[in-house]
Amino acid sequence: MVKLNDAKLSAVLEREHAASLEQKKNRRAAWEASGRPAGMNPQKMDFRISDFHRTNYLSIGPAEGRFMYGQILAKGAKEIVEFGTSFGISTLYLAAAAAETGGRVTGSEFHPEKADRALSNLVAAGLEADIRVGDALETLAGEGPEIDFLFLDGAANLYVPVLDLLEPRLRPGSVIVADNIPVAKDEGHVLLDALQDRQEAYVTSIVSFGQSGMSYSVRL
Repeated sequence: MVKLNDAKLSAVLEREHAASLEQKKNRRAAWEASGRPAGMNPQKMDFRISDFHRTNYLSIGPAEGRFMYGQILAKGAKEIVEFGTSFGISTLYLAAAAAETGGRVTGSEFHPEKADRALSNLVAAGLEADIRVGDALETLAGEGPEIDFLFLDGAANLYVPVLDLLEPRLRPGSVIVADNIPVAKDEGHVLLDALQDRQEAYVTSIVSFGQSGMSYSVRL
């Protein structure tokens, strides 16, 4: 059983979080030097052909990771699905929680290079996850066990299609967490609009982590 404070896991998380922050700092400096706006929105790029998406972390921070880890343990969630694995920082938190609950993690990542790095990180941490490479609407399709915890952290325009795809497997009481959700009330998001239209099926709150946040929904 690998817990969040396990030495191997802690070392991998520290390394990957540091690499993510360093890359973000260098990216901002390069944008400023080139005269491009530092606030370029990766959600507006085509992740399938974008070198930006293929090579950048675009990952959660430690606070978000600990939040999800705690939620999975609190609910005893066993069937955990992740849309948007990237280099696997979030997957490490999910897999560590699954190791404690006796569960499993199924992830989806479009870029093979990122999936390979994520798997290497999991091995280094002594953890396991099933990371499926390709279009999530294909790799996550099909029948399967009821889902206890769903994490959405890929392309924003696919949040709702992925939710629609997996909704038949979401049991009552299951949790759906989505990253990169605006915390300002005047900013919209396609997922929030969809959840607003499904108030009889979900209750949703926004959790702030600085300038951005996560949505936290429970299936009714």
